[in-house]
Amino acid sequence: MDNIRKSVYPCNGYILLSASLMLTAFMSVILICSFVAGYGSDNDFRYVTTRLSIKKIKQALLGEKYAAPGFISDYGEPDNITPFAPGTNNFIGTILNRQSVAAWKQWSYSGPPEEFWAGYRGVRYFMPSPGEWSDDPPFPHDLLDGWGHPIEVTFVQDSTPEHTVIEIKSNGSDGSNGGTENYKEDVEETFYWKRSVNLTLAFDAGSLGLPDGTDVDIEVILVYPFHGAAALKNQTKTLAITGGVGSCVYDFPVNPPGDMNPQKFSVGHRKMLFILNTDLSPWGGPLANALLADRIIPIPSCPVVSDPPDPPDPFRINVDLAI
Repeated sequence: MDNIRKSVYPCNGYILLSASLMLTAFMSVILICSFVAGYGSDNDFRYVTTRLSIKKIKQALLGEKYAAPGFISDYGEPDNITPFAPGTNNFIGTILNRQSVAAWKQWSYSGPPEEFWAGYRGVRYFMPSPGEWSDDPPFPHDLLDGWGHPIEVTFVQDSTPEHTVIEIKSNGSDGSNGGTENYKEDVEETFYWKRSVNLTLAFDAGSLGLPDGTDVDIEVILVYPFHGAAALKNQTKTLAITGGVGSCVYDFPVNPPGDMNPQKFSVGHRKMLFILNTDLSPWGGPLANALLADRIIPIPSCPVVSDPPDPPDPFRINVDLAI
């Protein structure tokens, strides 16, 4: 019996030592996993915070569903797409505080005939979280991503070249351009903020009994914000009436020789006026220069899918008019 006891008890010591070592190793694994999980979780949170900020900046530029308010929707083509000191291309300060650039025009009404509002609406288009912003100079202020690095808003040329692209960008966890690892990779969104407009107009004058082959001239005026004020582009086309109806395609922009205005229009809600330039009173219709209708059209932004960016596709819209 004693021999049996002598052979068993030493084994108990080895078992306890092995269990202790296994428990220590197990706890070490848990601590390492907890550290790794915590580190990843922290970066996940910072990434989500950055993505949310980029989304809010885009809304501050374009407006919520292009309704209002949004700087590009309200102001249109900025006076200067690099409004700060040379080499400082980050446009973010402009939406954080109107005081960043004293030249930004206040929100104002153009009056007839276009009856259009344009300019900088209010004090700011983006409200950072408490403690992350200031109304005090010097301007411009920065907006930081989840890792504490400035988020950049820059205007980018397409291959035309024309500055039709806005890029909102965080440089990732390392704050440096580029990067290939998970959180060092840049977080960005690029989209077209300017587009041309292609309008197909269908005109129904069936109630007037116009003879087939009658030509009707209709002028279309596109009203849009440019440098904080209302601007106009107009185009007149002749519609040949057949069976009481006629149709025509209007392409905007209309750039006469020497006109250096931008070739595309900022996205957002824009106004179209339809003016009859033919006297239809002999058939019981309106006199020439009559306003047939006005329409509000939403010119949407669209994502950039090529690198370098191709010119944006025109926004195409159909309008039906009847008298």
